[in-house]
Amino acid sequence: MADTKATATLLRTVPFLRGLSGADYAALARRSRERAFKAGKMIFREGSQGTTLWIIKDGEVDIVKGRGRDEVTLVTRRAGEFFGEMGIIEGTKRSATTRAHTDVTLIEVPGDVVMKTLLKHPPVLLETTRRLSSNLRQADTKMIQGLKKKNAELQRAYKALQQAQDEIVEKKRLERELELARELQDSLLPRELPSLPGLQFAGRSRPAEAVGGDFYDVIPIRSNLFGLLIASIAGQGLFSAIFMALTRALVVSEGQRQEHPHLVASNVHRLLLQLAKPTMPVSMFYGVIDAREGTVTYVNAGHTAPLVRSADGSVAALAGAGTQLAASLRVQVDERSTTLQAGQTLVLYTDGLTRTENPAGEPFGVNRLKAVLASEVRSAGTLVDSVFAAVDAHRGEAAQRYDQAILVAHVKD
Repeated sequence: MADTKATATLLRTVPFLRGLSGADYAALARRSRERAFKAGKMIFREGSQGTTLWIIKDGEVDIVKGRGRDEVTLVTRRAGEFFGEMGIIEGTKRSATTRAHTDVTLIEVPGDVVMKTLLKHPPVLLETTRRLSSNLRQADTKMIQGLKKKNAELQRAYKALQQAQDEIVEKKRLERELELARELQDSLLPRELPSLPGLQFAGRSRPAEAVGGDFYDVIPIRSNLFGLLIASIAGQGLFSAIFMALTRALVVSEGQRQEHPHLVASNVHRLLLQLAKPTMPVSMFYGVIDAREGTVTYVNAGHTAPLVRSADGSVAALAGAGTQLAASLRVQVDERSTTLQAGQTLVLYTDGLTRTENPAGEPFGVNRLKAVLASEVRSAGTLVDSVFAAVDAHRGEAAQRYDQAILVAHVKD
């Protein structure tokens, strides 16, 4: 049972009860009772039936709409304030949930007693209706603001979800692009190289990433003539792989049409510029080897100088240089020739091998490559294995940063 005198004093502070007589306040106080609720305790839930008027003696309560993630706090009421008044007028189910925000002491006043008291004083009842209507509008405004906030949060969440989905789609597209580029690149590399009585070929290409720009090939021209091709395309990705396929196809086509390497290079350069602007330079070495005579006629279009290993283990660079294909409108290549003797080995490679760095940032370099080549050459295949083993040992735990390719032609003793 509440302290009647103290409760009557508290009732006088309720705005919509102002204008009642002292006897009215005392009568309401006698019918009231004091209730205590712990923080977080539900006082009543939205949708429940009730006509009780609650006055906060001590502590705070939250008036909320909705549940869970959809819950919106309409207002926090404090000592001296009240709630539950709409149930007195309407007699309907509770329109919001009330929960103790802190430990709270409440005065519970029966709604029917409040209504009977108000009916005895029509002016007070009219003022009560006005005040309650104003409170209702304020609550509606608060709820609308809360819903707008929730809606804005949902829109942001939707945009974030949409962005994430777009990123997934883009990731899948890029993965598919890389897969196509990898398949295209794999299809360009020779499955097997020609096997001749006095001449051995071996090669290997290893991209730094999923797709690289280095490639090699041995192109049959006629019975004893073969085109030796190694090239490096600037850039990576699907476009680079397509440009690589295009370059190889043009070299194969031109190489089978005529036997002069400088004409092959010049025609390929011209055709590349017809298909693309000079923004994808191609460094290329192309030579024609006569398997019977051992002669090699070649051009070097801005590529790393090949190395020739002699039977005694000495290693020398092959002379000749020129400009890259498709790097500018004009190309300059000089056709040269050499003859490979028994026991000699021609080594074509891309600079990704010599540029390979160890963890300290030191490149593998041409001198280390020459040292590997100076060792005994049992076959073209074992020489390729030795070069890659030495490069990998030098690199250690460092990442492979450059594409790598090698093509070896070994004249048997």
